[in-house]
Amino acid sequence: MTAPIDSIVQLAARLVATPSCGGIDSPQPVLGLIHSWLAENRLKPRLLKDGAGKDVAVLVEIAGPVPGPLLCLDACIDTAPAGDLDQWTEPPFCGTVHGRRLLGRGAADSKSGVAILAHVARHLAETQIPRGSVHVLFDADEHTGRFGGVRAYLDTIARPPDAVSLGYPGNDCIVVGSRGFLRAKLHFTGKAAHSGEIERSGVNALNKAAAFALEVAGAAFPETRDAAFPFGPAATVTHLSGGEGFSVVPDHAVCHIDIRLTRAFDEAKAMRWLEEIVHAVDGQGRLERVDHWPAYLVEPGDRLVESFAEAAEGAFKRRIATDVCGPSNIGNLLAARGVPTICAPGVSFGSMHAANEWADIDSMAPVYAMYCDAAVRFLNRS
Repeated sequence: MTAPIDSIVQLAARLVATPSCGGIDSPQPVLGLIHSWLAENRLKPRLLKDGAGKDVAVLVEIAGPVPGPLLCLDACIDTAPAGDLDQWTEPPFCGTVHGRRLLGRGAADSKSGVAILAHVARHLAETQIPRGSVHVLFDADEHTGRFGGVRAYLDTIARPPDAVSLGYPGNDCIVVGSRGFLRAKLHFTGKAAHSGEIERSGVNALNKAAAFALEVAGAAFPETRDAAFPFGPAATVTHLSGGEGFSVVPDHAVCHIDIRLTRAFDEAKAMRWLEEIVHAVDGQGRLERVDHWPAYLVEPGDRLVESFAEAAEGAFKRRIATDVCGPSNIGNLLAARGVPTICAPGVSFGSMHAANEWADIDSMAPVYAMYCDAAVRFLNRS
């Protein structure tokens, strides 16, 4: 299959040149750009809004001649922040091409994926899919962690998709699962006093929080083997705060913790593990649960995995294995709603989320070919 590489690169460069750092830039310019391109190519895009009426995604719906399965192809159109501008060789929103690399924030994660999927949508619409439907979704609220585009999509459609493929970068494997997470805040109470008081009658809540952080660093997890996640769970204290000024013993401290879950070490086990540590440090410590997603795994024999594995091998001319990853992704949210989700092979890249991010232009053609083939394979499978 001949990929329209020049057009893909041009669109990707325009997207990179439109700042869309999650939680920083307004998503409207970049959503407007992709919406206009899709409309110009006769794809009838729809803007999706969140509960507050904010634009968070663009959706294209492609229907076949007869009923069948529904496949969603999703790529995030917002990006990580640009960081320290002085560390960039080229401006982060340049969208320029040097050699065979597209440069700029989001070139890899995931505006090249957006440009590719936009062209895949055009191809599938022009050639007509055999049956069922394909939805192509561009999410402008992914890097915030809110995943507002996917949530708006699920609220908009009549029924959940039968499967979803995420257009992240990297083509060393097909990601078929990831650890989940439990996020919590720990509240520790002390007793305020003057820090210069001779009697030292104060009780420092920050000391309790620090003791908790050290306990977490040295604590072992219970024996909960999970063959799909051999690296096991993890726990990280990510924030510690409390106190004011210099002369007052802090009487309240808050600790944030991020626990990565496996299927064997789930939310219930993690809560019990966490409660034991909190109570060992301070019997009055209070645990506030913030958010939770379970770990997920799509089995290798699933039709989604098989369709993309076959198409990827044909496009990349090599076998691409399945694997799981440590970080969570949109797949956790979707899996919690019963939707099988993979991260399909994407473009080769460098410096993702760092200065001088780039995407490999030569890897765009096999990614495009893979998606065009995999979508038809999936829809044809009973």
